Amino acid sequence: MKRSSRLSFRQVWRGVRGMSLRAGSEEGAAMAELIWMLPFLSMLLVGIIFGGITFYNYVELANAVNAGARELGENGRIQGTYAAACTLVNTAVQTAAGNLNTNNILPNPVQISFYSGSTCSATTTPLQGDAGTVTATYPCDLPIPFTKVNLCPMQGGSTDTSCTTAYCISATTTVYIE
Repeated sequence: MKRSSRLSFRQVWRGVRGMSLRAGSEEGAAMAELIWMLPFLSMLLVGIIFGGITFYNYVELANAVNAGARELGENGRIQGTYAAACTLVNTAVQTAAGNLNTNNILPNPVQISFYSGSTCSATTTPLQGDAGTVTATYPCDLPIPFTKVNLCPMQGGSTDTSCTTAYCISATTTVYIE
């Protein structure tokens, strides 16, 4: 009877056992190095992905705040009152937020401060040349798994009290009303 050309488990096991007993043998060294480096490479990959998500959220928030400030600068006086201008800005920020969850943009409505001392509840007409600052924050919590490292760039509570989560990103734009 002709013998099969396939290797049996016993033959493979003898080969594996024999390789490990030979001193100076480099067979399987690449596999051992991969096993040692795989956790570090995995953490690096996860860090790159989470960092990219955080940066994307920051860019989206900055673009939304810039759109709101642009509306304030171009159409702030046309609206008639500071209160109406602030409503216009909040609508522009919410619309331009893109893929962000608009319910998480804080404060809601977006914080707008004017250098003339006026507030968003004022019923007076915005002054030409008055500067307005539009500020918004977006919560983010991107911990690297199995570590205590969080990739968000700014802790809430240090300078920004509007972020209710542990970490958040923030964007601010100042514009002059035309």
